[in-house]
Order: sequence, then structure tokens, then C-alpha cells
Amino acid sequence: MVIACIALFVALSGVSYGVATGFIDSRGIRNNTIRTQDLRNNDIRGIDIRNSTVRTRDVALNTLTGSDIAEARLGEVPSAAKAGDATTLGGIGASGFLRPNSAPFIALAPAADWEAVAGETPPGYFVDPMGFVHLHGALRRTTGASTLALSLPAAARPGASKRLPVYAESAGGGVAVAGVRIEPNGDVLVRAATGAADNLISLEGVTFRPGD
Repeated sequence: MVIACIALFVALSGVSYGVATGFIDSRGIRNNTIRTQDLRNNDIRGIDIRNSTVRTRDVALNTLTGSDIAEARLGEVPSAAKAGDATTLGGIGASGFLRPNSAPFIALAPAADWEAVAGETPPGYFVDPMGFVHLHGALRRTTGASTLALSLPAAARPGASKRLPVYAESAGGGVAVAGVRIEPNGDVLVRAATGAADNLISLEGVTFRPGD
């Protein structure tokens, strides 16, 4: 009996000594028995976790932030390749996609022998965001035989003569054949099948690119 008690005491002392001195290793712990409450808070570190074993389901939803990620090491998101040319929109710069310009037409004073038609839009021009010149308004020749109806400023002049058809209306209301010739010096010359004065000449729809 004495020998048995001594053996029990020695055995228990050995276990206590092993716990106290840290000699117990994984072989002394039953598999799948260590639980959360057995671990000291904030003591598990990255070095204690096997590389490439933490998965999506191990991370709480919506908890990672930019400070948790080395953003400079992230690759391009697959769909982002389609936005790689967003600054040029497929090679076309932002200036190629312009909003409509609602700026008013700039008035043009009729030349000698010509005048604006009462009740109609007075002659004028407009340069759109794409650089095209648009004319509008109506005028007529009152006296003389001069075909020079208007003069365009330098910013609205073609690089070569432009010949364009226009609508014309005789004093009696009939439609007449007419056209305009726009010269590089800005002269707008009106040509009509009938040289009679008082023909109404409409400039609506006359469009060209300056310098061309």
C-alpha cells in the first residue's frame, strides 16, 4: 500500500511539473479538445496560422478596409480593362462629345442695296462647337444690281469658294432658283435666276466648315 501511494504521488507530481515547466506538447492533448475559452485573448498571431489557410468564410463580412489591404499590389479587376480608356472614350477625347451650344446667332449687317426682311429672322451666323459655320435669316435686294449681300468675319470664312443652294421667293410669292457663293474673304454673293429686286433670299440651312 505504501509503495502504491508513493507511485501515485510521483505520477501526479510529474504531471504537475510538466504543466508548470511547459513540457506538455501536442502529444499530451487530446485531439479536438482545445476550445475558444482555452485561448488567451489577442495571443494568436499570424505566425501561429499556416500560410494560405485563412479563407473568405473566416473573415467577418464588411470588416476589411483599405488599411488592411496592400492596394498597390492588387491586380486589375477583369471588368476594369473595359474602362482603361475612359479618359479618351475609345480614343475620342472629351471635347469630341460636346453638349449642345445654345449661344445666340451673331447678327450680320446687310451690304449696300440689301436689307433684312421685315417679319423674318434677320441675317446672322453661328459657329458650333465642332467648328462649323451656320447661317440663318432672310434678306432681299432693294436697289441696284450688287450681288454682295453680306460679309463674314475672319473666324467664319471658308478656305475656298463655297457654292450652296438657298430658298428664294419672288415678290409675288413664287419660288425662284437661287444660290450663294461664299468667298475666302468673307463675301456672301447671292445668285438668282431672276435679277429682279425684292426677291426674298433665305439663308436657313447654309452650313460649311471655316478654313476648308
